[in-house]
Amino acid sequence: MTSQVEELNVSIRFETNPTAEALQARLLLTLSMQDLHQNEKYFYFNEPFPTNPERVGSIRAGDVMLYGDDCLVLFYKDVETSYAYTRIGRVEDFATLEPLLGSGTVELTFQN
Repeated sequence: MTSQVEELNVSIRFETNPTAEALQARLLLTLSMQDLHQNEKYFYFNEPFPTNPERVGSIRAGDVMLYGDDCLVLFYKDVETSYAYTRIGRVEDFATLEPLLGSGTVELTFQN
């Protein structure tokens, strides 16, 4: 899968799990992702996803996860957390995407 921000395409390496498969089944998606805590972008879906949350502890910039059963999160900074997430995947070569994320809302297009 690829994600597009301002005409930049990056690849996402998916986990092998029902959550990642459910997200891929919904593609093509253009999401308006809001900023939270100056370390992540998030989007709430109207429909839930299957989940298998775990306390991940350390999150790396580029991780794509699900919070709860309906909140897609793209982390753009490394962070330690006590929250539980379901892993979806990871942006490959995240360094090319990071400068475009900034502190505001961004439009991300996810496609196969």
